[in-house]
Order: sequence, then C-alpha cells, then structure tokens
Amino acid sequence: MRSRIIQKFLVPTVSFQKVYIPYRLLLLPLAGAMLLLPRLKPTHGEVPDLVHWLGRFHPLVVHFPVVLVLMALLFELARKFRIIHISAATIGVVLGFSLAGSLASVGMGFLLYYTGEYTGEIMQGHLWGGVLLTSVVAITLFLFLTFRQYRSKAVYSSYLTFLVLANGILIYTSHQGGSLTHGSEYLSEHAPKFNRAGQAVFTPKAESEMLVYHDVVVPVLNQKCMSCHNENKAKGDLIMTTYEAMLKGGKGEHPTLVPGSAKESDMFRRVMLPEDDDDHMPTKGKPNLTKDEIELIAWWINHGADTTMRVPQMATDQQIKPVLTNYLTDLKTQQRTKFLQQQSLKDLLKEIPASNNVVLQLDPYDEKGINLSMPFPPGIFADKDIIKLQPLFPSITKASVMGSEITDDALYHIGQMSALQELYLQQTKIDGSGLIHLSSLKNLHLLDLSKTQVNDGQLLHVLQLPALEDLILYETTVSKEVVEAIRKNKPDLNVKLERGKFF
Repeated sequence: MRSRIIQKFLVPTVSFQKVYIPYRLLLLPLAGAMLLLPRLKPTHGEVPDLVHWLGRFHPLVVHFPVVLVLMALLFELARKFRIIHISAATIGVVLGFSLAGSLASVGMGFLLYYTGEYTGEIMQGHLWGGVLLTSVVAITLFLFLTFRQYRSKAVYSSYLTFLVLANGILIYTSHQGGSLTHGSEYLSEHAPKFNRAGQAVFTPKAESEMLVYHDVVVPVLNQKCMSCHNENKAKGDLIMTTYEAMLKGGKGEHPTLVPGSAKESDMFRRVMLPEDDDDHMPTKGKPNLTKDEIELIAWWINHGADTTMRVPQMATDQQIKPVLTNYLTDLKTQQRTKFLQQQSLKDLLKEIPASNNVVLQLDPYDEKGINLSMPFPPGIFADKDIIKLQPLFPSITKASVMGSEITDDALYHIGQMSALQELYLQQTKIDGSGLIHLSSLKNLHLLDLSKTQVNDGQLLHVLQLPALEDLILYETTVSKEVVEAIRKNKPDLNVKLERGKFF
C-alpha cells in the first residue's frame, strides 16, 4: 500500500510529452533572468519588517534544494550504472522540486541581502553561487526534458555535465554560506599544515629565545591589566603598557613597581588584597590573576624586574620551574588561539569595502576585537556608513565617531555592537534620544558625549547602561542638578565634565 502511494506521488500518470516537455522552453529565460538578480543592490533606506521576516527564512529553506540537487545526481548515476532501478519520472520530479527550492531559497536570501545586513566579498560570492546554482539547475531540467523527447546521446551528455556542474556550484555556495555564518577560517582553522597552502601558520617562539618580561610578564599584564591602564584609558593615571611607565607609576600612594621587592610594588600588593577590598585589582567583574600568574610576577620583581633576563635563566630555579612550565604550556595554547582569531579578523576586515572615511584596526588589548575610528583629516561619515560595517558589529570593541555626521538613528545600530567597551561620540549630531538603544550593551564602560546636544531628559538613559564606569560630558548643556542626580543614583559612575582623551 505504502509503495503504491509513493509510486503514485513520484511517477506522474501523464506522459512527459503531454505535460512537461511543451513548457521546457520557459526554463531558458528563467535561467537567464536569474543572472540579472545580483545587479540589484541592497537598499540604504528603511526596509519593511516583512522583508526582514521573510529573508530570515533563508537558512531554513536552503537545505531543501541542497539535498535534492545531490539526490538527483545520485539517482541518475544509480540509474545509469543500473545499481538500483529508479524511473526517469522520479528524477524529473526531484529536479523539479530542486529548482523550486532553489528559487525559494535565492528569493529569501536576496531579501536578506537587500536589507543590507550582509555585505562584503563572501556575501557576493554566496549570492552569485546561489544565482548560478538556480540557473544551472533550470538548464539541467531543460536538458533532461529535451532528452526525454529526442533521446539524443549528445543531449544526455550535456544534461549529465550540467547536473555535475550544479553539484560543484552547490559545494562552493554552501562553503560561502558557512563562511558567512562561522567565519572564513571555520574549515581551515584546524586543518593539517599541508592543507594550508598560502595561509600563515602559527609558529611558537622557542623557549631559549624568550625573555621573562616580554614573553611571560607582559602577556599576563596585557590580559588582566592593560585594558584599564593604557595610553587611551589610564585609571589612576597609571599606564602599564611599557616598563618605563610602570616605573613612573600612577597617582597612588605606593610605587607601582619596585625592582627587587614584590611586597613594596603596588602592582603585586593590590592583586593580593581580598576581592571585596576597594583597592583590589583587577576591579570587580574582571578576571583575577591566577595563582601561577601571581607567583611568576612576584618572582620576576623579586629578582630585580630585569627586562633582559631570559626564560632559561628563570627555569634554573627549581622552585619556580614547575609553575613556569605549566604557564608556558597554557600560554602557547592561548597564543595559537589568538593568532587564529586575529587571522580570522584580518580576513573579515578584507571583506569590508575599502573606504577613506573610517579606520579599522585590530584591538591591541583584545585578541577578538576591532577598533573603529575616524581618519585624519576626517571624511564624511554618516548613519548609512555605520550600516555598511554590520558584519563587524560583533567584533567591534572600541568605536570613535568623533566629529562625524551620525545622528541618534545610528545609535540603534551601534546598540548591536555586543562586544563594545568604549564609545566616543564627541562633536556628533546626536541629541541623546537614541541613548536608550545602548542599554543592551553589557560591556560598555566608557561613553563620551562631549560637545553634543544631549539634554537633561535624554541623558537619564545612561542609568540603564549596566557596566558604565566613565561618562564624559565636556561642553554639553546638561545641568549640574542632573549630573548630581546621576552620581547619586549610580555612585560607582565617574562623571567627568572636563575634556576626555581622544581615541
């Protein structure tokens, strides 16, 4: 019974000549029309919610034609070599459904592309792949139906060639789609070296060449300290990005680094304080130094904080050697991960169209981050330019649009930069009405609104920013009463009325 139902569904009772073949010529203009689709460019204006909604069905629908195009080839080969018996009508139905599925998938994918949410070379490759796949499947079905009418060996060879070609395009298009979702390094990240021709390969530094300060101490400081103590953001006027700056210290009572004495060095004293102590470092909510990291830094300081000492010299101390060995093993893993992440970010940056109105660089203090800033002299940068950077949103950790033309509408898109830690909006066109969109930024700890038209009422939205630590209001019309009210409601928030540092 079940087999009769399946046969009735798959094998049409009406002959090809009467139904399918007379309409096969329509497939050729369809194949040609598909090639015109990429000429339509994404919009820079508002897109109806219906377009967004339909477009996001693309990942759901796309798997349907993927399976059917491959199934048609397998069925045809099985039939050709008489592995199993499959009727020509069944293959025709599979090809028909694969064309319908491809059309639906490309249509929904184009709606997603049209919204402007996806841009770059990978997106263009994926779009063209989908279009070519649909066009080739249409031609394949045309040749299949033509062969069914004329029984020509030349037509059959052409049909089989196009069917194989369709599957080749299918592999390429699927890879491009996967790269859009998971990143261009997704397949090659863990590939053996002999499969990574032309790609940079991580080569760890030999331990015999390592310096204790540069290769052991600095990685710890970079990961746990420098994000708050650098040239752009120096809490307590302390900079830890250079040895000389640490010797100089900050405005605290104790010297930051005292070569020969870890106990007298504030950088060691503070990490040893109880976590609930106000002077404990790193600050609450940030990862603490591990026991091994503390021991290594203390050893380095107690042995003179020498910047020229090599790791093999440190390893001669049998007491610290096991700690050093464990740390270096973990460090190599971290460095390899960082290397691969930065290679992926570099590839991602290449996919953004070249522009003279924005500067994009890897974040030196966050291996997963990208910094966005304005060039000098500045170019025109407006709301539409923010949208073009959407593929980078999850990776942007610091953004400065100082002096640009952006308005509060752009804050809606900036609110999607989930990794954003610092945002500089000096001298922009905002009035504060869009600040509410930043409330979703769980990592934003610095906001500079200097020289903007933000007013008392709109500024209160900053109270909804969960991680905000520094708010800069230099040369704004915000009243003292509102500033005091914010300080009262958010006592941990440092509200500054003087000029902040430029980024």
